[in-house]
Amino acid sequence: MHSANVIHRDMKPSNLLLNSECLLKVADFGLARLVDAPKEDGTKTQVLTDYVATRWYRAPEILLGSTNYTKAVDLWSIGCILGELIGNKPMFPGTSTINQIDKILAILGMPTKEDLDAIQSEFAGQMLENIHHGNENGLDEMYPNADPEAMDLLKKLLAFNPLKRITVEHALEHPYVGQFHNLAEEISCEKKIVIPINDNKKMSVATYRDELYTSIIKVNVDTKKEKSVKKVRATKEKKSSQRPTAKKKSSSTSSTTKKVSSASSGATKKTSTTTKKAAQADKTKKPKQ
Repeated sequence: MHSANVIHRDMKPSNLLLNSECLLKVADFGLARLVDAPKEDGTKTQVLTDYVATRWYRAPEILLGSTNYTKAVDLWSIGCILGELIGNKPMFPGTSTINQIDKILAILGMPTKEDLDAIQSEFAGQMLENIHHGNENGLDEMYPNADPEAMDLLKKLLAFNPLKRITVEHALEHPYVGQFHNLAEEISCEKKIVIPINDNKKMSVATYRDELYTSIIKVNVDTKKEKSVKKVRATKEKKSSQRPTAKKKSSSTSSTTKKVSSASSGATKKTSTTTKKAAQADKTKKPKQ
């Protein structure tokens, strides 16, 4: 997903589907957006809404009004889910945006100027004026019996500064999940994703529906064409591979015919010679009159 430059923006336990074979799938892409989707004027400066993700799993940069956030918001949500698994309850069950920020800072402590600059929000300073916390060891106190490697990954996922937050690639290589890491099975998108409709402009439901149906029809037509081309190509390859075999068979038949003909000719000559000898023998044995 992230390798395709897509942000989910609503990662939470109810959107992670797990079956009896421990196969995990991410669901509900209703709030997903393409990173750096081009605008109508050709630029790639996006304005992303801050009203995304369920509040309890919402990253600090979104809570503080940033409209230029990155894929790091999904990693924060994953951190909240990991903490919930460790503690068996939600980490930051805020009742409002301010209360949510307050709960986060009560655990992580106050951010530095560098952290606030990385968020790129003009409202961040004003929103944090009346909030004062300084407990930077809150995660260790929150989960005193947690596995050390799990805590290390949790701290890297819940870095307040999005630029310091761990990426998906590095998270998959972390020792805590190392036994599940298999590069061969981890799908990575190598194509450039292009959305056929302006992602920076809100359309009507009918417009989205029509565009979706058109895209599905186009994909089906393209798929059928591709299958047809492959079928024709396979038929041609099959015919071309059969031609040398036919020549070989023809050559083999011709050779066999020649051998039979040669053998037949030899047999005829041999018979003729035998007949002549027999005739001479008869003449020799015939008594004189």
